[in-house]
Amino acid sequence: MNSQRTVSTTKQAFFDAYSRPINSIYRRVIDELLVEAHLLVVNTDFRYDPLFANGLLTVYNALMEGYRPAEQREAILRAFVAALGFDLDQLEADAQPWRSLSLLPAQEVFEVMAGTREPSVGPLLAVRDTLVGIAQNPRFKYSRLFAVGLANIVEQVARAAGLSEKDRLERLQQVAGYLKIDFTRIKRDLDLYNSTIDRIRRSKEVVDELVAADRRKREERAASQSGG
Repeated sequence: MNSQRTVSTTKQAFFDAYSRPINSIYRRVIDELLVEAHLLVVNTDFRYDPLFANGLLTVYNALMEGYRPAEQREAILRAFVAALGFDLDQLEADAQPWRSLSLLPAQEVFEVMAGTREPSVGPLLAVRDTLVGIAQNPRFKYSRLFAVGLANIVEQVARAAGLSEKDRLERLQQVAGYLKIDFTRIKRDLDLYNSTIDRIRRSKEVVDELVAADRRKREERAASQSGG
């Protein structure tokens, strides 16, 4: 992505690619996420990796989970990533091997991710190479999207292995230590992310209740008028 591009340029690219109105609850969500991602990818220290791809997809899908009409979610996402200079199919292809790690023995996956074991199977070779590159990069550009992408993979592997939340956080902390990333910062960003998801869900519930109440009133009015 051209580092000279501005936030307004990226926003305009999104609206050019997706011209339909966006539901009010989600309009601000999309705007804030687009600005966050733009500022990250134009940073000179930013380096694209599969964990960023997974993080961006994970955050978007979680934030837009209740969006209606549901069939528009992918169209919005495709326009969103295109505005940032990425291709949705490529992001999903890059994230998929990491999401498949839950099919492998959890102990080996976590040890490779923590840098304490050499991988024995193909998929983990790419995992090792990616994480070594991050651990050895003194100018690695940390971001909330990366944190969510990493935590999401750890969570998937941990759940497949039946590990507790405490064990999952310990594994995540071990990986963060190997990558030389402050775990407190990761935890803070994850807490903020989860609270945002909860806030959006509560807002949608309120709107759904208002819409349902309005529908009931209209139906009662119609029934009263037809009865009269």
